[in-house]
Amino acid sequence: MTDADSSDQPAVRKALGMTLYCPDCKIYDPDVVEDYAAGDMICKGCGLILGDRIVDEHSEWRTFSNSDTPGSDPNRVGGPSNPLLRDSGLSTMIGKGDSSAASLARWQNRGALNSGDRSLLAAFKEIGRMGERMGLPQTIRDRANELYKQVDDQKSMRGRTADGIIAASLYIACRLEKVPRTFKEIGALTKVSKKDIGRCYKFMLKTLEKNLATISTEDFMNRFCSNLELAADVTKTATYVSKQAMNLGIVAGKSPISVAAAGIYLVSQLSSTKKTQKAIGDVAGVSEVTIRNAYKDLYPYRLQLLPPDSPFLPYVNNLPPN
Repeated sequence: MTDADSSDQPAVRKALGMTLYCPDCKIYDPDVVEDYAAGDMICKGCGLILGDRIVDEHSEWRTFSNSDTPGSDPNRVGGPSNPLLRDSGLSTMIGKGDSSAASLARWQNRGALNSGDRSLLAAFKEIGRMGERMGLPQTIRDRANELYKQVDDQKSMRGRTADGIIAASLYIACRLEKVPRTFKEIGALTKVSKKDIGRCYKFMLKTLEKNLATISTEDFMNRFCSNLELAADVTKTATYVSKQAMNLGIVAGKSPISVAAAGIYLVSQLSSTKKTQKAIGDVAGVSEVTIRNAYKDLYPYRLQLLPPDSPFLPYVNNLPPN
């Protein structure tokens, strides 16, 4: 570094708002001692106080859970607030101590959450567990929590299981956030059947007066093909085939999921990575019979469904009839 560069350093630091200057020592960036007890920043050379009211950003103390006295907890901070719970979930917690303190803490903690909040908290934990298992982001879990809370507030869950409402809340949240999941995918994480999830889903739509956008084959195609480890050209062609089938009305009355699965099966049979109806059904959550029936509707229109410039056109006559 040249002398000119050295002389410019204070000006540069000052322009950036990074300057610490001791007027007594007349030097920039002096050695300092930080007195967190008094909140002072002191020049080490002359003892002048250069700053006050500094904040100690270190932890209050170190916590060694394995070596500290059993039951001791030096933390003075509780869990995060939850606006969906009464009083935002904030309450006074009595720490553990002698036998009398432990008894007092037990009674106080028992009354800290009412039965309604306790059941809500259990539902939120279950939604979080399911969302984590499915790899869903926190925004979807929060949306599902809000939906469950809205139904719970209306006191209209009588005759329906909490597990069914939880599963339906997660299903609707996925739809609202444009990352739909199938009933089977959600049902696989609970003891609730697809039929019960469907009933709770319809009940929640009616209760909350929600209008959801219609799902399409494109909503599932990329995820299904990725799970099947299919190439990008197969995914692109299968998306085109399924969309064309829906637009032409060839598969009227069939769900977009079964049409997407049939489209994947058709295109995979033209590629080098052929997939069986069972393998596709396991990923899509539909039966082989469902895929076979949808495929039978697509087969007579195979030439119309493929893109005009598709690399799979030369092999279209090799498609199995079912």
